[in-house]
Amino acid sequence: MSTSKLVRKIDKSPKSEKKKLIIVPKTMTEPQCATFRLTDEDHTLGNALRWTLMKNSEVDFASYSIPHPSETATNIRVQTSEKSSAVEAMLKGLDDLSNICRHVINSVQIELAKGEFEYEEESIM
Repeated sequence: MSTSKLVRKIDKSPKSEKKKLIIVPKTMTEPQCATFRLTDEDHTLGNALRWTLMKNSEVDFASYSIPHPSETATNIRVQTSEKSSAVEAMLKGLDDLSNICRHVINSVQIELAKGEFEYEEESIM
């Protein structure tokens, strides 16, 4: 899929709805470099996504930053090799992170279903 089609896929959402993921304007100077903004997110998703992106062998660089402490947005900078685009890497990173989360949820549910645990309430002094 071409980079322009992938960019349209990211930007595809109803006009009235606040977009969750955008490409920060003027940061995609070439297909391999882009800064993405995740709205209403913080360090929790930013660092997990950065880690997931760096596990991709096509990603040369990935970092995240919070523009300002009072702002509920996370910027993620991605740079890839010539074989891949930043948009492709971001979509793969999001899919990979989603799969990891799904696996963790399933593993916890399986262990809870076994019922082999004890619950202790903390005593209040």
